[in-house]
Amino acid sequence: MNRIDLWLQNNVLTPRPNDFYARVKPMGNLKLQDIAREIIKGGSELNEATIVDILTRSNQVIIEKMAQGYSVNTGVFHGHLTVNGVFNGVTDRFNPEEHRLIASFTSGTELREELKKTNVEILGTLTNEPVVGKVIDSLSESEDSNITPNNVIIVRGNRLKIVGDDASVGIYLINQTDNTRHKCDQIISNEPKQLMVMVPSIEAGNYELEIVTQYSSNNSVVKEPRKTQFEHVLIVE
Repeated sequence: MNRIDLWLQNNVLTPRPNDFYARVKPMGNLKLQDIAREIIKGGSELNEATIVDILTRSNQVIIEKMAQGYSVNTGVFHGHLTVNGVFNGVTDRFNPEEHRLIASFTSGTELREELKKTNVEILGTLTNEPVVGKVIDSLSESEDSNITPNNVIIVRGNRLKIVGDDASVGIYLINQTDNTRHKCDQIISNEPKQLMVMVPSIEAGNYELEIVTQYSSNNSVVKEPRKTQFEHVLIVE
């Protein structure tokens, strides 16, 4: 039986004191190699390298077909393309500086059915951990999505102030492909409820934002660093 654990955190984006939102306790990131090992555990006679090759080729087909305008239904998700931006009249042309193709995904029937069977346990509240509520890219003004290298992002939340002498303290962008950690060394504004941070020169990819600090809500410094990850994937194109 599937089980998911939830932490409750204060909702710093609303004025109501008793508002909480639930955060799924992270269980780690799975790569194709991990999925291949799970398939082998399930009884497949194929070796890991062969399964990874098949999964990689499957991903390539999905990417190519969606980029050609096909809708894709894998059972896990249904994916299709949408277009952002306004067209000025029927003769206006697609302009990459004003318009953008967006891949949109919704959970598939099989996944939705599996979620219905999942047991959920609330572990309690995370009252002392740093909380990231929103990330805004100062250049594009996009929220919780795209970020721009060598430009500032605004991180809003609670207990975010970066303080402490531990070597791990800082703000990191972690590449989800190879787990490379990129530290954001230039912090322009460092407040408990808002950080302004310069994004380092990083390559295109999907990134996880991680904050490590020894800050406490009473302005003291705790002995052990506290860590949090933003729940949304941040994209560098």
